[in-house]
Amino acid sequence: MRIWQWLVGLLISALALYGAIRGLDLPTLWAALRAGNYGWVLPALLALTLSVAARTARWRLLLNRPSGVPFYRLWNILNVGYLVTHLLPFRMGELARVLLLARYPQTPPGLVAMSIVVEHVLDLVAVAILAGLALALRPEAVGIRVLSWAGLGLMGGALLVLWIGAFRPSWAWKLAEGLTQPFPGRFRERLRQEARAALSGLEVLRTPRALAGALGWSLAAWVAAGSQLYAIMGVFLAHPDWLPALWTMTALTFGMLVPSTPGYIGVVQGITVWVMGHLGIPQATAFSISVVSHALIYVYLSVLGALGLWMETGSLQLRFLQRKDEPH
Repeated sequence: MRIWQWLVGLLISALALYGAIRGLDLPTLWAALRAGNYGWVLPALLALTLSVAARTARWRLLLNRPSGVPFYRLWNILNVGYLVTHLLPFRMGELARVLLLARYPQTPPGLVAMSIVVEHVLDLVAVAILAGLALALRPEAVGIRVLSWAGLGLMGGALLVLWIGAFRPSWAWKLAEGLTQPFPGRFRERLRQEARAALSGLEVLRTPRALAGALGWSLAAWVAAGSQLYAIMGVFLAHPDWLPALWTMTALTFGMLVPSTPGYIGVVQGITVWVMGHLGIPQATAFSISVVSHALIYVYLSVLGALGLWMETGSLQLRFLQRKDEPH
């Protein structure tokens, strides 16, 4: 990875973190952290677990329920992806998921990669639905309204691209043929083979029942994620509110599309403080919520990822990113 990519991510994270801590009163922050009711962490952990389980179920559906790849393996690989994302920048965890699952002949790299793309589109749809609900309940937040409309525009563009691939596969295939034509023969055929697998990953969009199931799991995952943030708000607020949780979750979803440091350190804090500040939550409280919520997600998913990595590769090293391993 080029050094400039690291520097861009570091700069973005540093600017976001600066925005979060600018003017922050440290004694007030320390007092908020000390006074927290940390019993709320247990329901937050439960909600986080349910969110990952829903995402695993959705991934299995998008992969057409591959034979020989049970739920627990997809759970392991998904969490390994989170672990790698926490350690390396630029969403390298998604590459990790492709490489680990591509060890199985029934899940070729093109299919796995396309399933991840469809995941992101479904995430945008689910978050846009929840953001629209929150906006309808409290329409006076101007900054959040702009964010919601921007999210709807991004969602619409992504859906259009996937619709073309799903319902006009001949168009997509002609494009793939044109893009791969300049490459040498054997490599060109390999690329086209992966393109066919990728297009097969869009079959779920042509099946109303499967599409409804995938969207349902997406909504379940994001409701659980919002519940996790709501529970962490309960650590610091006597009366937590669902609407700030939904809006913050929406902003984080779109904010994490930009490059940053591993684990989105700084970006999470900056976005959380900005959104909650618009909703009247004090800076020290919002920063405390962001730190505890982010730390919980970071540590818990990293532990699950380490366990999954051990179960899948027999090692805690990331050598599989450089070579093709056989399934354990």
